[in-house]
Amino acid sequence: MVSCLFLISCEKVITVPIKDAAPQYVINGYITDSENSCRVLIYTTVGFNDTNFETGVSGAIVTVAENDKSPVRLEEVERGLYRANLTGKSGNTYSLRVELDGKIYTATSTMPRKVNIDTLYITERPFLGKTRKFATVEFTDPPQSGNAYRFIQYVNGEPEATVFVTNDTLINGRRVKYDLLVFNDEYTLYKCDQVYVVMQSIDYPNYLFWNSLNQSALGAPQTASPANPLSNIKGGALGHFSAHTISSYNVAVFPDSTCSYPESSLRPELKVWE
Repeated sequence: MVSCLFLISCEKVITVPIKDAAPQYVINGYITDSENSCRVLIYTTVGFNDTNFETGVSGAIVTVAENDKSPVRLEEVERGLYRANLTGKSGNTYSLRVELDGKIYTATSTMPRKVNIDTLYITERPFLGKTRKFATVEFTDPPQSGNAYRFIQYVNGEPEATVFVTNDTLINGRRVKYDLLVFNDEYTLYKCDQVYVVMQSIDYPNYLFWNSLNQSALGAPQTASPANPLSNIKGGALGHFSAHTISSYNVAVFPDSTCSYPESSLRPELKVWE
């Protein structure tokens, strides 16, 4: 006799209530050694169930001061985006002040000495079990310790979401080859791709911001759960304010006569939130 046992399962849809956290202000700003480069973007975080993504915040009083000079007020040029014709200089300290809804948010950042990209080229080698193409940046770290760097990579005009950040703990005073590795099983550069890389020389508080954001994104062992990155904004807002220098370089991936490049891929527009 053969006995057959039929298991019938019942499925019940369970709705898990998700409690939205209270919206918070996010302040992302920078001043660089490029001419008239001071920008501050202010917006609010969006709840899980919120369908309104227009979160730019208008009406803030935003100022930036250089060292002990009088502060300069930034003009709101579009919703939540504030701008001033200020150009930063290495060694100077810049102070941000935002007055909004009766509260004051502040931050300071000192612009480091400028370090330039020496060269940018394409490397092809095994990574994550496959042969891949990726960009390699070469630069020379100064002999003084305490330097830190962030890189932004654009491929055919589009920014790469990966956070590339490092400091000089292991490379102080050396010529450095830094691979822009993307931890994605499908990632590689392709023939004729146009790669544009921006190198920022950043101060240590901004290194902590980008490094903590990177650790959270990669799911590092010491980050048991996602957390807000370490901010240099005081007063309760999220985000960061950075005074940094900029060096840039572009390269094509193994180009030949079949490749063509629109102008936008050669020097993409940099945005304040990148």
